[in-house]
Amino acid sequence: MKRHVSVLTATVFAVATALTAQAQSQAPRPQPDKPAPGAKAPAHEEHAKATDIGNDQEFARKVAAGGHAEVELAKLAQQKSSSDEVKMFASRLETDHMKANTEIMKVASEKKWNLPTEPTADQKNQKAKLEKLSGKAFDNAYVDLMVKNHRTNIPAFEREASKGADADLKQFASNTLPTLKEHLELALKTQRAVGGTSATARR
Repeated sequence: MKRHVSVLTATVFAVATALTAQAQSQAPRPQPDKPAPGAKAPAHEEHAKATDIGNDQEFARKVAAGGHAEVELAKLAQQKSSSDEVKMFASRLETDHMKANTEIMKVASEKKWNLPTEPTADQKNQKAKLEKLSGKAFDNAYVDLMVKNHRTNIPAFEREASKGADADLKQFASNTLPTLKEHLELALKTQRAVGGTSATARR
């Protein structure tokens, strides 16, 4: 009798254990907590957002400083150049970059970003070197610099237009790109006209 009771008890225990295991396996698994509406984003997301904004502001600062430098150099070229082609090219750059400067400053003002209102120290040094030149030497150096600058700036504008975080700045970069590409073509054409650096012209 005792043996029968023991076997029965063991059987009941085994069945109970199996049912418990089955219930646990079928129970819904807890889902990761979702942030409540209006809750602060995780720290890594906040950092990524801040980095994107920082990249946009850095792009805007470089554009502003470079734009002021382009205008000053264009004015210098119109004063010192001995070539009608260079003077016409410089006049076009002055007009277009003054317009771009106004647009980038408007974007920055709306976002309360502080942008440079003058060229960088390196850009001022470039102008100082050009001021010491005259005639054909000046023309070649100025046009060669414009080719180099626009070849550097166009990829930066393309990156901002496609990957920038700020919608207004992306639009500015996208709208400005065609003008910069036209400037490069004009710079190369002017370079050939004045006999600038042949190696640069072939690139």
